[in-house]
Amino acid sequence: MQRISKKLFVITVSLAALFLALGCSGGGESSDSQANTSQAATSAITVPIFDAQDIDGKWHNAEEWLGKKPVVINFWGTWCPPCRREIPDLVKLYDEYKAKGVELVSIAVNDSPNKVKEYAAVNSMSWVLLMGEDQILIDYKATTGIPTTIFIDKEGNEVTRFIGMRDYQTLKTGFDAIL
Repeated sequence: MQRISKKLFVITVSLAALFLALGCSGGGESSDSQANTSQAATSAITVPIFDAQDIDGKWHNAEEWLGKKPVVINFWGTWCPPCRREIPDLVKLYDEYKAKGVELVSIAVNDSPNKVKEYAAVNSMSWVLLMGEDQILIDYKATTGIPTTIFIDKEGNEVTRFIGMRDYQTLKTGFDAIL
């Protein structure tokens, strides 16, 4: 029975990774949802709590930000053309909103820390850069395509999300919604 469970887990994770790789989206998919995900056991935060390594190998826990300040979580990859096209707008928005207390956390999917570090340096990505594990994608229901950008208010509630690339003005509405 345990062997079947392991096989099922491997198949599920593999399918999620395949859907994610195939789902790199230029913005033609559905745009918004207001679905809250699983609730943390000991707090009012309604989005999943996770641990992930940054591009330097340091571990971070999402409770560093979630439930304390507005947070934008962006699932992306250096290999994803729509993700790369969206980065300059995220850089501008982060520069505008970090003084207002908004934290931007990018989670690189199917990527290497070195590629992310190089890309971030060239493109002025000065926010938290984490390496994505399949379970984070599954927990955040971000398996239908990337980029996926999730906007979370300071109480830890998902306010909105965009699946697929968005322009500056559209992303700005998400930033404004969590203040």
